[in-house]
Amino acid sequence: MAEEPDKELTPIAAGEKTNYSDGIFDRKTARQFSSNKVTQEHIDLILKAAFAAPTGGNQRSWEFIVVTDKNLMLDMKQGNSYSQALDTAPLVIVIAVSPQTAAYPELLTMDAGIAAQSILVQASKLGLASVPMSIAPQKARIDGVSRALHIPADIVPHIMICIGQPLTDAVSSASTNFYDERKVHYNRY
Repeated sequence: MAEEPDKELTPIAAGEKTNYSDGIFDRKTARQFSSNKVTQEHIDLILKAAFAAPTGGNQRSWEFIVVTDKNLMLDMKQGNSYSQALDTAPLVIVIAVSPQTAAYPELLTMDAGIAAQSILVQASKLGLASVPMSIAPQKARIDGVSRALHIPADIVPHIMICIGQPLTDAVSSASTNFYDERKVHYNRY
């Protein structure tokens, strides 16, 4: 079989529309949500996507805390001054990690981030908007969320993601127009 010559791929220019769909480019960010609940079927699919995420050394040392109780969401705001989305979100998923069960604890932050991205993409595929918010490494945020959700001391919450139907005037598209070829380097910086 003859080898095909390398085809040169052209970069996406800033602001250029892509034909990609059903993935990261369809993601919507919302910080204000309608009061519509997220169905259990959708929650299950979102969690399955999170568990499908790769981890360093296949350690899978996550814990996922699903929060639908509005009072708990308000308690989670303690120590987290940038969490206004908790005021209206019908669903929050907290991604926590277990350093004690991890073969590679130095990779837990990466593992939590990849699981978060899986959650964001799956929520988008279900027609939902989302917004991720950091917890770790800020001690006040870790303590506030841990206290509110009764998370054991050996489990560390890293990221929380609010998910739901957005208010129509509170939605922004995913960051699809920020491609910058000046920040792309091949083989060397």
